[in-house]
Amino acid sequence: MIPFRKETKVSGRILAVDDDLMNLKLVSAALGREGFEIVTATDGKEGYQKAEELLPDLIILDVMMPEMDGYQVCSQLRKNPKTANIPVMMLTSLSSVEQKIKGFDAGADDYLAKPFVPDELIAHVRALMRRKVSTGEPTVEANGKVIAVFSLRGGVGVSTLACNLACGLALLWDQPTVLVDLVLVSGQSALMFNLPYSRSWGNLARMPLEEIEPLVVNDVLLQHTSGVRILASSPQPELNEYLTGEKVTQVLGILTRQYPYIVLDLPHDFQETTLAGLDASHEIILVLAPDLATVRTTVCALNVFENLRYPKEIIRLVQNWIFPKGGLPRADIEKALGRTIDLQIPYASEQIVKAINVGAPPVYLEAQSPLGALFEDFAFLLSKDSHKKTKPQSPTQAWLRVVQRFQQRQAKKS
Repeated sequence: MIPFRKETKVSGRILAVDDDLMNLKLVSAALGREGFEIVTATDGKEGYQKAEELLPDLIILDVMMPEMDGYQVCSQLRKNPKTANIPVMMLTSLSSVEQKIKGFDAGADDYLAKPFVPDELIAHVRALMRRKVSTGEPTVEANGKVIAVFSLRGGVGVSTLACNLACGLALLWDQPTVLVDLVLVSGQSALMFNLPYSRSWGNLARMPLEEIEPLVVNDVLLQHTSGVRILASSPQPELNEYLTGEKVTQVLGILTRQYPYIVLDLPHDFQETTLAGLDASHEIILVLAPDLATVRTTVCALNVFENLRYPKEIIRLVQNWIFPKGGLPRADIEKALGRTIDLQIPYASEQIVKAINVGAPPVYLEAQSPLGALFEDFAFLLSKDSHKKTKPQSPTQAWLRVVQRFQQRQAKKS
């Protein structure tokens, strides 16, 4: 700690777990003076129950306790989606290197030996609280919706739709949305938001599965002013050999416990990492162009989805006009697929090329244009039912535009 810098107090709720009442009083007194709300528990079992019930901002955990020791409590906290991201500091008289390593292996974020000096305890707590705030950890319900955008045919606009969908969701609900680029070779999601590839899947590829934790994943997300956070494709394709389906599943599990929406930009294949993304998805957007080759690959994709037992109701068809005229009639395509097309994207090559070159999706750059409005409306359609049924306390401009267009369409019908 820099001695001559004035420290800003960081308030919050802290759960202290220790079977020694004197230690609990010392911790409570030291941190209570700093403006923290202190909740205590006198054994590991009670501590775990209070952590799950109260979801404190920080947990201070003793090691040697009856029923459940500190290592067991910490390990259980990390396995529980509700408590997995709460910072944990071990406070114990066991100060050997082996004991510290055991604590970190269990999921502890910090370690402080007894007896402690109050100022040292306060400094450690402040550091952990600042780190928690600096990660921008979202405070949303832990049941994020995963939406995959996919096609077996390249060049039909999968990345364009994924970027606009992610951006539209973030702008609609004023909540961070994650765009996961699983096009591991030359994925362009970061470029389409004009963001540098400073962090990417490459930072996670060689990491052991057990080390891929929420703080680590959040640290590699790129952030855009729209509220979109991007897990970018690595600029070093050779790292992809270390990225497994199991790691993708782990990362998506972490993201769904922290963010309301996760959009997947998928490659045109059924490799292990692609299947991991599809398996985790609540909705699959299957993109096609109005030509015979794309219809054929779409039939193939639908057959694979059926074999994988994906429910038909989670699959939506989007037809993208990537050429100005000469495409197959919509009715013929729907007859061949045995399914209805849910959305048609009109031919808009100039807007799409401009968006790519500028690094700003149409739903962000030209939200009030017909194309921007189309993406906004589609993002609303794919939103959670809990969001669609309830008016936000502070409606965004995007939400107001969507509702206004809906009301105008209803008025025309009546």
